[in-house]
Amino acid sequence: MEDTNEPKLEEKLMSAAEERTPLNFIEDTAIDYANYTEFDSSKEREKFNENVEEMLTKLEEFCGLVDMIREDNNLCLKETLPRIQEKCSQMQEIFEKIDKLEAFVGVVRSDMAVLEECVNKAEDEMGSLSGLKKMLSSFVGQKKQVSKSDKKNVFVAPKTFNTEDFFPKPLESKLPEEGKSAINEKDQ
Repeated sequence: MEDTNEPKLEEKLMSAAEERTPLNFIEDTAIDYANYTEFDSSKEREKFNENVEEMLTKLEEFCGLVDMIREDNNLCLKETLPRIQEKCSQMQEIFEKIDKLEAFVGVVRSDMAVLEECVNKAEDEMGSLSGLKKMLSSFVGQKKQVSKSDKKNVFVAPKTFNTEDFFPKPLESKLPEEGKSAINEKDQ
């Protein structure tokens, strides 16, 4: 089979070589070059137009996003920010109350420490069983004369806080009429 194919190949090559004259070669080359310069620009134009449309769509979306951000920014600057500033000024009063309350807690803590110290001192002076002794002596019926040493242990209360210094009483004029009558009834 290979033998039959070889002569056909040779015949084709020879016929091609015979047809290939310099003039034919130049004509073929010119036709090939002409084919290179001619191309279907409609397909390329379609792709280009599709790309341009896609870019325009993305640009419109981006512009919409920028406009939305501007609107939100204006909303924040013109409406939300003034409301926040107003709330902050209202919170200043609460902050001041918290500071006063912290000061009050500090005073109460220090006064409680002083009172605890007084209680501990009194327990040391009276003895830890003094309450039990008094209870037993009341059952037995022995009344003991108060000695001079017991009189010496007089309790002097330390100065403590006054809640009215920190929480002033509301004025009676601010109370409604029902509240005034309730206060007057308690006083009597």
